[in-house]
Amino acid sequence: MTLTTEQSREEIYTDLIQEFYYLTHEEITDMVDVTMVINWMEDGNVEKIGRNTYIEQTTQWKKKFTMSELIEFYLKEF
Repeated sequence: MTLTTEQSREEIYTDLIQEFYYLTHEEITDMVDVTMVINWMEDGNVEKIGRNTYIEQTTQWKKKFTMSELIEFYLKEF
């Protein structure tokens, strides 16, 4: 499944807003550079395999992530 850049951006922001409901939109955008995350995903590092399920290249495509987990993984690793 391939998402457009706008779909990826919307999905990331929706997930961040749900997880960090107590932060303002500005605080969320300061926390995560969504453009960098999207570029990383679109560069062949991430594949969407289900509704909210992703696999990632550096884990040898073995670990499944939700979008929240994927963002946390990105922030920790990159």
